[in-house]
Amino acid sequence: MRLLFLAPAPPCLSGGGGAQRMYHLVRFLAERFPVDLVAAAGDGQEESARLLKGACHEVEYVTASPRGAMRRRLHVGPYEKDPALAAAASRRLASGHYGAVQVEKPAMLPYVPRDLRLPVVLDTWAYGLAGPLRALRQERGVAARIKNLMRLVRFGAYDAFCWPKTCCVLVVSEMDRARCERERPGRKLLVVPNGVDCAAVTPGPSRPSGPPVVLFSGDMGFEPNVEAAELLAGRLFPEIRRRCPDVELRLVGRNPDARVRRLSGPGVTVAGAVPDMVPSLRAATVYVAPHFTGAGTRTKLLEAMAAGCAIVTTGIGIEGIEAVHGRDIVVAGDAPALV
Repeated sequence: MRLLFLAPAPPCLSGGGGAQRMYHLVRFLAERFPVDLVAAAGDGQEESARLLKGACHEVEYVTASPRGAMRRRLHVGPYEKDPALAAAASRRLASGHYGAVQVEKPAMLPYVPRDLRLPVVLDTWAYGLAGPLRALRQERGVAARIKNLMRLVRFGAYDAFCWPKTCCVLVVSEMDRARCERERPGRKLLVVPNGVDCAAVTPGPSRPSGPPVVLFSGDMGFEPNVEAAELLAGRLFPEIRRRCPDVELRLVGRNPDARVRRLSGPGVTVAGAVPDMVPSLRAATVYVAPHFTGAGTRTKLLEAMAAGCAIVTTGIGIEGIEAVHGRDIVVAGDAPALV
């Protein structure tokens, strides 16, 4: 059986948790089936092509079409459908070469024709509306609350009425499985947890010398990470530094939003993208993930565990990972407890 794998970004190891998940899934599937990968072009494309060379039967990275004003006005659903990527997917599906299609994230569902007769496997990185709901509850500004409410309505309507028939839904945790079973009884579900390569991510030989380091990492353009970085640098770090004056805070990750770049200052380094996270993890005294928004299983926490970091996070931060408070990690419920 030949499999078509539709991805919203190049599967690679440096593009964040979603890109890592796709990379490992493609490698796993390619050992068992001929796999054709069709992915939106973007950051990590060269790395993806190098890592997947020889693994896939065919690989196609599709450059997005120019996004004109008319297209922006006509876009009403929660997920935008790029014409170039849609044409590539349609051409592949019309070839008759495939026995099944794997779709990464609900954002890629618009590229699957409603009348498609092939089995469709949908991989959800974070099932349901938990992320938009948490963003709505945490936001204080009126304009932002209205924006998040509209976003929630659009996602909810799509989830309720526009999901195509799927042969199987992949979820990242037992928690997401329970959510999906409640909302979509009778669907075939499979838990495929996130993971990291523990041969590549290992603890350092010894604790580094120098001032203690608090580390937070992730895609710094992703809204839940931006909110966590602002909380950490703006509210938590000044109090931590009052108690431990020589401590340093490092915010490491690609695409730092302007709000994150502005956090750079005394004791705070905004490092941006790094070629390898392992040295940063080994240099950390404490890894902190102060998340009160977002959803899904965070691969960066698995990386921090593999690197042997002491970890402080929240219940939302550790969601989907079966770690035990006080033994594996420390879980805090509010800002003072995080400090």
